[in-house]
Amino acid sequence: MATKKKFLAKHGLEVNTLSGSTTTLTFPTADGTSGQVLQTDGSGNLTFASSGGAFLSLSDTPSSFSGQGGKLIQVNAAQNGLEFGASVTGQSSRDTFTGDGATTNFTLTQSYAGQNDILVFVDGVIQYPGTNFTVSGSTLAFTSAPSNTGRIEVFGTTPVASTVTPGDGTVTAAKLAASAYTRDIFTGNGSTATYNLSGDPGSQQAAFVFIGGVIQDPVTHYTMNLSGATKTITFTSNVANGAEALVIYGPVSTTGVPSDGTITFQKLAGSNFQTDTYTGNGSTTSYTLTQSVLTANHLFVTVAGVLQTPTSSYSASGTTLTFTAAPANSAAIVVRYYAGASFNVPTDNSVTSAKIVDGTITKTDLAFNPEDDAVALAIALG
Repeated sequence: MATKKKFLAKHGLEVNTLSGSTTTLTFPTADGTSGQVLQTDGSGNLTFASSGGAFLSLSDTPSSFSGQGGKLIQVNAAQNGLEFGASVTGQSSRDTFTGDGATTNFTLTQSYAGQNDILVFVDGVIQYPGTNFTVSGSTLAFTSAPSNTGRIEVFGTTPVASTVTPGDGTVTAAKLAASAYTRDIFTGNGSTATYNLSGDPGSQQAAFVFIGGVIQDPVTHYTMNLSGATKTITFTSNVANGAEALVIYGPVSTTGVPSDGTITFQKLAGSNFQTDTYTGNGSTTSYTLTQSVLTANHLFVTVAGVLQTPTSSYSASGTTLTFTAAPANSAAIVVRYYAGASFNVPTDNSVTSAKIVDGTITKTDLAFNPEDDAVALAIALG
């Protein structure tokens, strides 16, 4: 609540301040010119003077917001104004469907070159390409219809990567790889834990590994030896007799000029599938991520090997992952990033008053309270 104040007009304005002292403000004897403001000499004498100009000394670019939805604002190369930058988008796609016990074909939002370009889950259990489903363009076809009310989730495995845009006419058809991801499938015999991979995943963190449709955690459930000519994966325990082990390779960062037919996703740079791991305690619902994300759809989350559904099982904003229900005690939580987002933070003194929406700043947002500032009050009454 503002403190009551007493005002007396004596050849100016006499103000009782909050401290109990008295300050006399002496006004100019004549009006100023258009655009001038009142200023004080620090001793209570007020005079008209020219305004100090714009809030900041940047040019007011861009001048129009039309057609710029979803784009970032950044400082221009000359460092004297603002401009619109790239759009904020994720490069991975996610489709969800609900089975009805009869439908086998589903239409995806994007077209894919082959079945190895997507990850498919039914009720959290991964489906095997060729065995459980096929893909042709934007059509996903299951071998058997998913059960009634079964939750179907499809991830387009297009990683987020820092890339250089090729010049016009520099990429030939020979540079394009036939398949984006390599998948190895092994059948356990109950006595073997180590298997040879057909390629190089780059690191054990950059691979999806499943046994019997249940995702396996790196280090906890398997390790990889990628140093020699033969790349291997070794499971903590022997793969059970008849159980299928599926290994999907993540991207690898490489350098140099690629030869024809070698540009696969393994060749793309970037921490596309960085992994965060946590352990549930039965009560905690919020966990801090190592990277900032835009939405829950930018994360691939499993709890005890079971895929979680974004928005219904968890939400994500910035670096906070929040589960709808606390994961069980000792449950392994694995988070992999599908799409990251970076934001350009305006530098100091880079935002002009023209960029601030009228009416959005109130007195509570200011560093002083106009009700307690004698000069501001004098201007208001002037």
